[in-house]
Amino acid sequence: MSKLEKENNYLSSQLINFGNEINNEVLKEENNQNHKFSSKNNNFFLMFSLPLFSLNSDKETKFTRENILLSFKSQKLTKQLQKNLVGISKEMINKIINELSGIFRECIKNKNGNYFCSNLIKICNKAQRYSILKELSNTLSEDCIDQYGTHPIQNLIEIASSEEEFKLILSSFNDLNEVIMPSLNKYGTYVIQKIIIHIPEEIRMYFNLIFVNFICVLSRDIYGVLAVKQFIYYSKNKNIINTFTNSIFNNFISICENKYGNYLIQYLLEIWWNKKEGECLKKYILSKFQILSENEYSSHICNLYTKLSNGIIENNQKKLKLKKDK
Repeated sequence: MSKLEKENNYLSSQLINFGNEINNEVLKEENNQNHKFSSKNNNFFLMFSLPLFSLNSDKETKFTRENILLSFKSQKLTKQLQKNLVGISKEMINKIINELSGIFRECIKNKNGNYFCSNLIKICNKAQRYSILKELSNTLSEDCIDQYGTHPIQNLIEIASSEEEFKLILSSFNDLNEVIMPSLNKYGTYVIQKIIIHIPEEIRMYFNLIFVNFICVLSRDIYGVLAVKQFIYYSKNKNIINTFTNSIFNNFISICENKYGNYLIQYLLEIWWNKKEGECLKKYILSKFQILSENEYSSHICNLYTKLSNGIIENNQKKLKLKKDK
């Protein structure tokens, strides 16, 4: 065997040993966390696995598809990779997006990958965000109910700044199931709320029409009522508000007597107290006061009504006293 062959064999054995050492470290960390990847995730990472010794200090190498996916198997390695996002160039961000093209959906729903994707989204420019969003847009309504996927999706909505981005987001929430199911989900409700808060009302009118027609269902759900409160707060369109109020008044008692619906009515009573809608609401409460006061949940509405009314009376008395003193 020649000297060169001996050196190559020695170098290969050293690299293999080094790779095995890092593999053992990752396995040790996974065991300490008592975390097991699903068979789907295992297959996902096996498709791209290379020896771990390819992870080095060079950012060009770190941000290859193989190394990014490999890092997601370890919280420690993912955090190290996230640190390398700080201060990187536009060209490097483009490289990362290209490397992850076609697998962003799996990445955002990964236990560690969702953090990396969230950080990546925050440093993207509009064109780069659009590229990611375009890949994810068809399945946003499904992925937003995932405990990990919800976070990068919320970031995409929060940072979106153009009509093109807004429309692409809404394209995944354009039928009944795609709007209502996330609204009733403990992860999806926050995505729905982000849509309501951050996407201008005039752009989300079709979304609003779907949402407003199911106010009664949503208002009686622990997660749905959170989205409803944001919806009415950010709604200025008169037709939407009229549809909303009619739905509330047509189902008034059933909403008031619900353990979650009563919170919505209390909320409306406070924000509408001095508005036209508030006058109708106060009349409804007064006309059904006896019935409402006898129920465990709707009695809270009566208590709030009394408290707010007494506050008005006290303020008026104070104003009269001040006038007399003058």
